[in-house]
Amino acid sequence: MHKPVTLLTGFLGAGKTTFLNHMLLTKPNVRYAIIENEFGEQGIDGDLIYRPEDGIVELNNGCLCCTLNDNLYDILNDLYDRRDEFDEIIVEATGVADPAGLAAPFLNHPQIKKHFPLRYTLCLVDAEHVEDQMQETEEALNQITFSDILLLNKTDLVTSGYASELKSMLHLLNPLAKIMDGNKEHFPALSALEGSDEDFNKRITKLAEADIPRTELHLKSTGHHHHHSHTPDLVSFCFTFDQPFDQQMFQHHLFVYLTFQSKGLYRIKGLVSMDNNDHQMVIQSVGTRLSVEEKRRWEADEDRRSVIVFIGKGLHEEGLRNLLKKCLVRDLKSKNHITA
Repeated sequence: MHKPVTLLTGFLGAGKTTFLNHMLLTKPNVRYAIIENEFGEQGIDGDLIYRPEDGIVELNNGCLCCTLNDNLYDILNDLYDRRDEFDEIIVEATGVADPAGLAAPFLNHPQIKKHFPLRYTLCLVDAEHVEDQMQETEEALNQITFSDILLLNKTDLVTSGYASELKSMLHLLNPLAKIMDGNKEHFPALSALEGSDEDFNKRITKLAEADIPRTELHLKSTGHHHHHSHTPDLVSFCFTFDQPFDQQMFQHHLFVYLTFQSKGLYRIKGLVSMDNNDHQMVIQSVGTRLSVEEKRRWEADEDRRSVIVFIGKGLHEEGLRNLLKKCLVRDLKSKNHITA
């Protein structure tokens, strides 16, 4: 039986530990194994659980906890041997971590994908300080653009108008993410955060139908919360194709791009139709590697439209479009319309 994994990320002080304790209190009947990847911060706090020092330890509520100070693979091997003792895994990343590195084994390693599938990456975003954090560090941008769910936290400390502006900004940064807001007194229900493959399909379909292929972000600082003039300029390109891709060509060209030409890239993610495959394929970049995951079958009367989003700085739209067009099934190129 597989044990689903939640990767919890967010910059220093964003509220990851508070939200983690909220998860544990909200689901008291779920047995969690918690992997902490912390340094320089107080880890899981309060009387709810014990602070682990080394290895895997028991928690007050019957969960397991371990500190990631060596090899993630060793920890997962230990957890596999004890898999009957827990139901789910939570990986709490350090506030300055690039989540792609922690997510990579769960997305790329066949056995880990089978036994410990990554359900989603959730990023806590500090409503008070996120603009300054994005000005000052690449890590905050990496966390936001990589994650599947963005939870704008501490909204009680900013005006509702500013919180709305931040949610719009987050949508520009990561148009495929599910975006919610809350604070320690009123977090969204976990069921609303978790979503499903159907939710992702709806978001990506809406993005494709919006016909907004290029987005540029240069938001100005909005008042007394911030002292910088603007956030770093980012672009997101949304490419839509009505014909299928040759999977071998697609993975080869994206591999070459990620290995040699991906400077400034934060994220690739999309829903793709592959030739001779009746299943939807979710593709995403994980560092310099490409993850390809088979999802549900296409419906018989469903448009098999591929939607792929690139997010980063200094990206070249025409070059990316041409790269993707090279991967289309050749004998269909003259029959189908391409939009990008």
